[in-house]
Amino acid sequence: MPGPKVKTAVPGAVTISSLVLGVLAIMVLFDDRFFLAGLLIILGSILDVLDGQLAFRLDAISYLGKELDSLADVVTFGVAPTILVYRLMVYVGVANHVAMVASLAFVLAGAYRLARYNTLPSDRRAYFKGLPIPMASLILITGSFWQHWVIHLWWTVVVVVVSCLMVSAFPYPKNVHVIKAPPLLLIMMAVVVLGWGVLAGGWQAVPFGVFVLYGLSGPVVFLHRFARHRFRLSES
Repeated sequence: MPGPKVKTAVPGAVTISSLVLGVLAIMVLFDDRFFLAGLLIILGSILDVLDGQLAFRLDAISYLGKELDSLADVVTFGVAPTILVYRLMVYVGVANHVAMVASLAFVLAGAYRLARYNTLPSDRRAYFKGLPIPMASLILITGSFWQHWVIHLWWTVVVVVVSCLMVSAFPYPKNVHVIKAPPLLLIMMAVVVLGWGVLAGGWQAVPFGVFVLYGLSGPVVFLHRFARHRFRLSES
């Protein structure tokens, strides 16, 4: 049976690995290696999910681990995607000041989202409050992949909208909620994403469709709860 220090070290090592990937993504961006930077951030998002699961399974959740995870998230899903999006927008001809404002909105919203998350009580059954920063970064990265790096001025609108979703109060499902979702709902979502891929002209659009669907789930859940609450009030 592993000791307490070993249990804590395992998820901590995964978190640090995610941080390293974020720093490496920033480094390769100095050479305009956009695709590699995006892949490094995506790998970091996988490790981000893994470290939380390991901490829970090993009963190794700690205050230090939580703070380290937030630090890694700021770098890997805040700073790295911000630099990636900024350099991409400038690369395709978006005005520097426009690209700068949109990119700063993303990293500031992400930092606020993480700080707010750390102040909330830990409850694995509760929904996330606001779009999680890893999902926000994946929306931008997969969208960029789908567009083959052809990002124009309209992309700044997408960046600002995603930033607003992070600081919003919309409820977003966690892994446990997705796993427990009705099979029919999951099938319908899969059909929508595949249909989107066909209409968009290729499989490259499918990952973007998956994460956009998640991004839309927050407002949808909010409206569903609001409508249900109004219906109950009308019946009472």
